[in-house]
Amino acid sequence: MNISVDKLDELNTTIIIDLEKQDYQEKVEKELKKAQKNASVKGFRPGKAPLGMVQKLYGRAILAEEIQQAASEALNNYITENKLDILGYPISSERVASDIDIEGKESFKFAFDLGLAPSFDLNISAKDSLTLFEVTVSDKEVDEDIEYARKRYGKMEDVETSELEDIIYCTLTELNDDGGPLDGGVGAKPASLVAGMIEDEALKSTLTGVQKGNTFSVNIFQLFNNNDTVISSTLGIPKEGVKDLNMNFELVVTELKRRTVAELNEEYYKEVFGPEDFPANEAEYRERIKANLENYYKNEAELWLDHEIGHIILEKHSLQLPDNFLKRWLVSTKPETYTAENIDEKYAQESSALQRRLVIDKIAEQAAIEPTEADIREEARVYYLGLYRQYGLTMMPDDNFLDNTINQRLGEREFVQQMADRVIYRKAYDHVKTMVNIKTQKVSVEEYFKHVNSHKHEHAE
Repeated sequence: MNISVDKLDELNTTIIIDLEKQDYQEKVEKELKKAQKNASVKGFRPGKAPLGMVQKLYGRAILAEEIQQAASEALNNYITENKLDILGYPISSERVASDIDIEGKESFKFAFDLGLAPSFDLNISAKDSLTLFEVTVSDKEVDEDIEYARKRYGKMEDVETSELEDIIYCTLTELNDDGGPLDGGVGAKPASLVAGMIEDEALKSTLTGVQKGNTFSVNIFQLFNNNDTVISSTLGIPKEGVKDLNMNFELVVTELKRRTVAELNEEYYKEVFGPEDFPANEAEYRERIKANLENYYKNEAELWLDHEIGHIILEKHSLQLPDNFLKRWLVSTKPETYTAENIDEKYAQESSALQRRLVIDKIAEQAAIEPTEADIREEARVYYLGLYRQYGLTMMPDDNFLDNTINQRLGEREFVQQMADRVIYRKAYDHVKTMVNIKTQKVSVEEYFKHVNSHKHEHAE
């Protein structure tokens, strides 16, 4: 066996493996004897067919498999022994032709292209400055949160005449050019809407102060602010069919509902906080709301600091990658996601994520970050609690249920790796906070969101 290297540049290389008969023949013969023992050939008892006949029947397939196996093992050993830091996995070379046609041959050549990780040093230090915002919650934010909660916990009641924020239940019927129901069109489809959400001022005014039984001719596109997704969902038609709708619809009001604002009393406090630990009065209620908001914005500010660290990681390390190799690798290994037609468009996101991962790995290496079993278990707990909140569960599952769920998932290698990666990222970000200069700045809620929105606009996020 001979292994040679055809290096294109610092990021791209080709490993060439030349196999001779002695490199694979022993294994081929061993596999042929195995096949002979198990072969069922007409005219012979099971396992008694001559080796030559087994060779004719199975020899080509066994040879093809064994030379592939020998080449793969040689490649993996070479990568390990030479400590090559590769990206993705080796793929068949497009620069050097392989010669693996087994017909009448004993020598074979395998050529694999490899993408190599760039060599770089960390460029993060105390010269880099980040801001951790301390968001001040004012009475205004407390009032707004209480108002929202009171509406949320309020009751729905029927009304005779609608106001701007009332819910209008209605039926919608597609009309023809003569003003009658369109044959084959949308017919008396139940729907609901709020006049205050309509952008067209004339239509908003028309649908304010309506009563049950009122009938209107409306422009369906204006009614739902030209949102094809909302229109298709409301009318129960495919999204691509929206453009074929007649714009004129008949709207018949069937019901009017108004959400009342909940009273600030013991019943309300129990409903919001539970029957065991609820505020005794309005002043205590306001204090709890303020504390909840302060905790919320503290978490938001810490998450935003992590977001800024993500930018520093990329901006301070402009890494070159073997882009052409990685594009080929993505198309060949994930054809359900990447194709020759979309790879250029989608590659930017993959490239950014890979560059961030390389820097994270460098930080983890220098800081000796290794996820422990306890780290992975705790990360799994955080993961599931976040998942439950995302699904809107207000009552968290008990510890036994959560532990059983986590124990099951920790038996899955892929899940363990996912949690280990999350631990490494979190610890690496925390380590960066010890490397840079972090200054605190008190801001109002309005100032905080102004900064966040400005940043997102600047970076097209």
